[in-house]
Amino acid sequence: MDKKLTSNYIYSVIYQLLIVVTPFITTPYLTRVMGLTVLSINDFTGNLIQWFVLFGIMGVNIYGNREIARVRDDKKLLSKTFFEIFSMQFLSMLLSSFAFVIFLVAFKTDYINILLIQGITLLSVSLDITWFFYGVEDFKKASIRNMIVKIVNVCLILILIKGPNDLEKFVYLNTILGVCGQFIMWLQLKQYISFEKISLKGVLKHIKPNLTLFIPQIAISVYSLLDITMLGYLYNSIDHVNLYRQSQQFVKMFLFFITSLGSVMLPRVANVFVKGDMDSINNYLNKTFKIALYLSIPMIFGIFGVIQNFINWFLPPEYAQAGLLIKCAAPIILFISLSNVFGTQYMVPVGDFKKYTISVISGAIINFCINYTLIPSYGAYGAIIGSVAAEFAVTLIQWIYVKDKLKVSIEIKELFLVVFSSLVMGLVTYFTGVLLGSSFIVNLIQIGFGGLTYLIILYLFKASLLMEVLQRFKKGSLENGNA
Repeated sequence: MDKKLTSNYIYSVIYQLLIVVTPFITTPYLTRVMGLTVLSINDFTGNLIQWFVLFGIMGVNIYGNREIARVRDDKKLLSKTFFEIFSMQFLSMLLSSFAFVIFLVAFKTDYINILLIQGITLLSVSLDITWFFYGVEDFKKASIRNMIVKIVNVCLILILIKGPNDLEKFVYLNTILGVCGQFIMWLQLKQYISFEKISLKGVLKHIKPNLTLFIPQIAISVYSLLDITMLGYLYNSIDHVNLYRQSQQFVKMFLFFITSLGSVMLPRVANVFVKGDMDSINNYLNKTFKIALYLSIPMIFGIFGVIQNFINWFLPPEYAQAGLLIKCAAPIILFISLSNVFGTQYMVPVGDFKKYTISVISGAIINFCINYTLIPSYGAYGAIIGSVAAEFAVTLIQWIYVKDKLKVSIEIKELFLVVFSSLVMGLVTYFTGVLLGSSFIVNLIQIGFGGLTYLIILYLFKASLLMEVLQRFKKGSLENGNA
């Protein structure tokens, strides 16, 4: 990968790493200070707001990213395209906000005050232009903005939130900081664009292609949003909402390396595809495909080895069953990693929306059916099973569609080596925990021993991707030394 791709990936990873690290500070504090039920109310109301965000923002995050990437070399066209897409986004979010007000009037709920505060999120999303900076491949500004907001948010939570009665204060804090973060992005925009007059026709022309992306986004949301909505309405205990969210959040935080690659690769593949350079696309994605396997497989085995020890000290006793939920959800890491390569990094940027839509709708249908069948009896466990089945279906269908177009592969011998190394690593982490018990230090030792075991085995058997990384690192060190 070239220097700009590498730089963008590093900034994206740093921010995603911050997202991973901050729950290690806030989650133990909030679960003990606010409690399972109060946090479940926050998750449930926030989830309801996300439906209005979904229908308001439509597919702008991906569509805007792609369209800006296509015109970024022409400043006048870039400026015009930006204002057209943003105007469409703002008007759409305005309509969604009206729909939210109607929802509050029509459907009585015990959480009306919390929902009203959560509604500030709609303003934040209407002003969000992160897609522009991703499109021009300036991940630095977006990442730094996000990191500042995240750090301030953590500090204020620790200072201001003291008990279950602070739920409204907690929601205000999260939503208002989101709005402040958007204003920072607008201040950074002026170096890229100039004001260009736009027409209503120019705004409207973006609706149809944006809706094309919106259809798969709806389907994806059936298993990213509907799980919590269905848990809140179908199961007899709202506590399972936060149990489910904590388990999903823990599993998906391991995906930050892969999702960061997806964010970086989407505008690059879109730009290269316009030039008709399929060889470069295959070269880029063959690397990210291997990275996905080299990272996701050991993550799954590592979770099985570490998780129960981690849960025992990290969360209060009422979260004890979260460990089993996380183990059940662990395969999602592999499925999302691969679908990120097939779907986000290839099908979306090259415009293969029809097949992409079919894949996610298929997953959504499977997810809904399993949820409806299992959630009333099994709560969060039923939702987890539905999510795993849905992600597997999406990945399988996308692979069937792209296998003849996208030349990505890994040798059976190399794949076996990754699996074998991961299995040994998982056993090392598990028995280390059995011998030493449950504590933060023990988890660090488990992760250190496990990671070292995985890398040593890969090195001893000369795993190709690891050797390539080491050679690049060695070459870079020599060049810097000679300079």
